[in-house]
Amino acid sequence: YLRAGSAVVRASFPPGSGEEASLVLPDLPTLPQVHPIVIPDLPSLAGLLVRPGDRVEEGEPLARYVDEVPLAELSERAQAKREEAARLEGELARLEERYRAEREALERELAQARDALARVRYLVAQGAEPRLRQTEAEARVQSLEERRTRLVLDYTGERARLEERIREARLEASRLERRRDREAERQLVRAPVAGRVVEVKVRDIGPKGVTVEVVVMASSTATSPSP
Repeated sequence: YLRAGSAVVRASFPPGSGEEASLVLPDLPTLPQVHPIVIPDLPSLAGLLVRPGDRVEEGEPLARYVDEVPLAELSERAQAKREEAARLEGELARLEERYRAEREALERELAQARDALARVRYLVAQGAEPRLRQTEAEARVQSLEERRTRLVLDYTGERARLEERIREARLEASRLERRRDREAERQLVRAPVAGRVVEVKVRDIGPKGVTVEVVVMASSTATSPSP
């Protein structure tokens, strides 16, 4: 009999063998690892999300520092930016609708003025109308073309301004939502390993809250060797 640590095993050696016999020790069970997680200054025990006997996965929340004020504030600010973006999108849609209507009306008016100019030019060439009528018709066409140019420039500038404000509002909303998510994540204490909660105990009570210890026994990943 030989002693290996705390285990006593029986070994047999062939009689008369001059060679050293090999000694094979049985596999000893692996003790599960215990992970104590200390959670300081928890505002209240309502923030605990587990109790003894619960199974948890790695990364699963064990507790949450319940502080809704910053989360609510960030959510409200993000929602306000989303609403601002929606309002600006409505303004942009109305701008485009108004521009199309004004552009179509102006194009019709310009087409009529060009037709009138063509007729006047013919009549002036025939001596049926004075050249002053042609000058007036040309000035009318030029005025309408200038109005169309101003309309396009005004529309393009206003559309670019609204699109930039929409983009900025959306970006700010996304930034605030990411801050809210980070704040919510910061309030969570997660399990370092998968396993079972074996103990939850209060270690201290102070002015800032309760210090709690959650003990998780890791799940065994060892497998028995094949025979």
